[in-house]
Amino acid sequence: MFSIPNEWLQHYLMVFFGALVFSLVLTWLSIRVMKKINVMDVPDERKIHQKPIPRMAGIGMYIAFALPLLIFVPPGYSEEGIIIGAGIALAIGAIDDVHRISAVGKLIALFVATIVIWRFGVVANFHFGVDPMLEKGINLVLTMIWIAGLCSAINALDHMDGLAGGVSVIAAITYLAVSIQSYQWEWGLVSLSLIGSILGFLFFNRHPAKIFMGDSGSFFLGFSLASIGIMGGWSPNPIKSAVIPIAVLSIPIFDLCYVIIARRLNGTTKSLRESIVYCGKDHIGHRLMDLGFCQVNAVRIVWLTSLTIAISAVTIRYTKILESILFLIQIIMIYVILLILMKPPRLSKKGNSDGEQHK
Repeated sequence: MFSIPNEWLQHYLMVFFGALVFSLVLTWLSIRVMKKINVMDVPDERKIHQKPIPRMAGIGMYIAFALPLLIFVPPGYSEEGIIIGAGIALAIGAIDDVHRISAVGKLIALFVATIVIWRFGVVANFHFGVDPMLEKGINLVLTMIWIAGLCSAINALDHMDGLAGGVSVIAAITYLAVSIQSYQWEWGLVSLSLIGSILGFLFFNRHPAKIFMGDSGSFFLGFSLASIGIMGGWSPNPIKSAVIPIAVLSIPIFDLCYVIIARRLNGTTKSLRESIVYCGKDHIGHRLMDLGFCQVNAVRIVWLTSLTIAISAVTIRYTKILESILFLIQIIMIYVILLILMKPPRLSKKGNSDGEQHK
């Protein structure tokens, strides 16, 4: 089931260890460089770290991801398009780390990056039974929305040490497993390089973090994971092929959608744009800490939830219709549990008076 031809196995080992070593060295170097040039994430009332931490580790992660692949990926292939597009996404995030870019500016830049990878064939391939030119346009728009949305979702999930990196490496491992099972060796290579680059970063990002990935890292990861999700042949069934990457990456998607809706409903923000860009302690990790979990255990819960959903999503690939529906119901039930956990408690009048008596 996971048999790999010898020639590809050699490539896989070289790419993984190359990405891992590059990432370890470059992240270690980034800590020192970012401190020296004062690229620091300064704590405030909306953040949970207590002292300034270097950020913008995404540059080292991207170099560690791209260098091993450039040796093995032939020019002009879709995989090369992802390397280029991820580099553009990285640059957008890096500029935002140093000089803030407006939300509209970042969105336009990500759309441009999507058009670049579209030229390499990295684009959704849904069939709507309409004019071919119109169908291409619809698929391009869907790709733009998917990539921009996932970049924002990974960025929003990066609110605790190791959280976004851990969820991203779980997604990349899932991609790797399906790539090997479906004999898509090139996509497995891309996934494996991504895994190595993230693991090297996580060595320094685990609690207490010595460096943050910054917008450069979250945009790079979001763009890469979204692009691989588009191109991988996850199932012969087109519906399953679309559902699997969404399910694998559903934790950051859920987190972003939840906080956007919650902020509007509770009056924290007054517009959709404000709800997206607002920075507050209302994400999934923060909610778990409000329930009494420490930061480390809150992150572990999210990791395990992401892994559970990823396993279910991959299993869907082999199931019949009834079994697939049952797995989807299982995933939905997991998110219902998360919704219950994330919903802030409403104290009754009696509860309020009791609370006042205990003060």
